Amino acid sequence: MGLHEISIREMKNHIDPWNMERDCAIAMASDGAETDGLTIGWAGFGVLWNKPAATVYIHESRYSRHIFDQAEAFSICFLKPEDRNTIDYFGRVSGRDEDKIQHCGKKVITEDLAPYFADSRVVLLCRIMGKSMFDAESCDAGVREWYRRTGVHTQYYGEIVRALVSD
Repeated sequence: MGLHEISIREMKNHIDPWNMERDCAIAMASDGAETDGLTIGWAGFGVLWNKPAATVYIHESRYSRHIFDQAEAFSICFLKPEDRNTIDYFGRVSGRDEDKIQHCGKKVITEDLAPYFADSRVVLLCRIMGKSMFDAESCDAGVREWYRRTGVHTQYYGEIVRALVSD
């Protein structure tokens, strides 16, 4: 069992972008010195600058953010239902406290555009096209208040270069 490439248009047959709560994923990146990942419950999929795109949102307090800031690419790894413990672990534990990649017990492929889990259900490999911080003042009142208390997210815009699915 392994991963094989599909056309980016076929992604819709394998993930439900409207149900990220069910299809939680782990976004991973490497800056050349460190590799880390974090659970993401939000993402955006569509077309940006005439390219198939995925956007991930990383809060300024997350350790992984400094890696994404230096990375040239990231992956979005949709895991299998039986991997819920891994998804929870990557959301609960910080890379500043331990090496999550080493401790999770999963094989990570590092010889591609971005690191990803070898046993993922779906992998999206994305080349970073840009990033921006949320403007807390332009958000609706509830979000604005939340950002005032906790800080903002950075949005990382990635061109989806390859999509992989498990056999």
